[in-house]
Amino acid sequence: MKPICRTMMLLLCLLLVCTASSASAATKKVSKTFTTAPTIKFTDAPSRGTASGDSNDVTISASLPGFFNLYLLDENGSTVLTIAKNLEISSKETTFDFYAIDDNGELIEPGTYTFSADMVSQFGVASKVVTKSTKILESKDKNVASAAGRTGSSSTSSSSTASSTSSTGSSSSASSAAKPKATPVPEVLTYTEGKYAMGDEGLLVGVGVSDAATQSSAGYWSLKADASDAEIWAAITRPMTGVDVGENESAYIYDSPESGRAKIGTVSGISQGLNVITERDDGWALVEAFRNEDGAFVRGYIKAAKLRTVEPNATYGIVIDKAKQTLTVYKDGARLGSCSVTTGLATPKYPHRETPAGEFITVTRRGAYEYYGSGYTKYTIRINGSYYLAEIPTTKKNGTKFIEDVEASLGSKGTRGNICIAHAASSDGGINAKWIWDMTDTNKKVKVLIFDDKPRTDVPVSVK
Repeated sequence: MKPICRTMMLLLCLLLVCTASSASAATKKVSKTFTTAPTIKFTDAPSRGTASGDSNDVTISASLPGFFNLYLLDENGSTVLTIAKNLEISSKETTFDFYAIDDNGELIEPGTYTFSADMVSQFGVASKVVTKSTKILESKDKNVASAAGRTGSSSTSSSSTASSTSSTGSSSSASSAAKPKATPVPEVLTYTEGKYAMGDEGLLVGVGVSDAATQSSAGYWSLKADASDAEIWAAITRPMTGVDVGENESAYIYDSPESGRAKIGTVSGISQGLNVITERDDGWALVEAFRNEDGAFVRGYIKAAKLRTVEPNATYGIVIDKAKQTLTVYKDGARLGSCSVTTGLATPKYPHRETPAGEFITVTRRGAYEYYGSGYTKYTIRINGSYYLAEIPTTKKNGTKFIEDVEASLGSKGTRGNICIAHAASSDGGINAKWIWDMTDTNKKVKVLIFDDKPRTDVPVSVK
């Protein structure tokens, strides 16, 4: 065997070094995607403090999506209020509705406190803990009753959805009710046209798309609110396709299945339906749904493995018409009756307060649920991540005095996303919130069809 010459040895060594360096660089490049720690910071927090029992906004920016925690700590570093815990966030900025009421439902004592925030990225990498000092001031209203059973709530600029949790209406107090109020200037939402492109299937894909897709047996997705009872019942009893994540979690819809794809919205897990147009050979599905961020009708792509089929209740069904602000109940194909509701009223600052249209099923029953520091909604039933069917809120737990502005909004939009139902039994079938609560006690997975109050081409897609 001939010895290898010195030149050949040098070439082999050089090749090995280059290969190792290349592999190392490739490994480093890949691992960087998964090991980068998210960075978070407070971009907006109460600078002048928050009155005890009052509300305020806290806005956080994050460099990566993931699971977020936000607490209020006292001077000893103990947690007095959990504002968000393991909340999935998917946007760079997330705004939280912060209420100066502690985790025991009591008004927070005036003093100096600290917001403490941290998160874990979607790849499991933890951020540093960031803090910001704040003050709790004396209550503006000495007659405010403390609320029990406080649950932290938040609102996100993309959900979600998502989620993200949301509550109903705007608060009122005993003292403010006694004083004359100036007539508020109504906030008006204006929207720009959405962006879309022609997809592989020959359909418009993206945000704010038209109804160009030709579908057969599409159930709800091909209907309007004035459809016949037979068509409505067929849509109510048709199996629903949902996303196989938790009911308070969400999944993204993308504008493309290819690399470089962009997120165009979120849908909530289990209870929110979407329409599958095409299942592709590459593991993606072309779907359409009303996204949680602002109620926009979107068409895009989601991993087919995330989809699941839900068999709805075959006895009862609920239809909500946002244009008429009514809730109608069906049983065994026949219409039982209807009552007035009030659905979400979006604002320029909070477009996510629009109650999304679409098809849903009833899931967790919450009963009495804290209402933004000023009262409670009873008979709450989750239908979509952050949003519930619920009775119009009362000022106290199990109270009889209803919050005036929400009660007055029955028959028109007026909540922060929930569908608030009348307290009094309707003359049309005796339907009210308690009736819905009692019916769903023994009837699970009742389908809820929500028809929008605008054409799908006119849904909000980006706020000016």
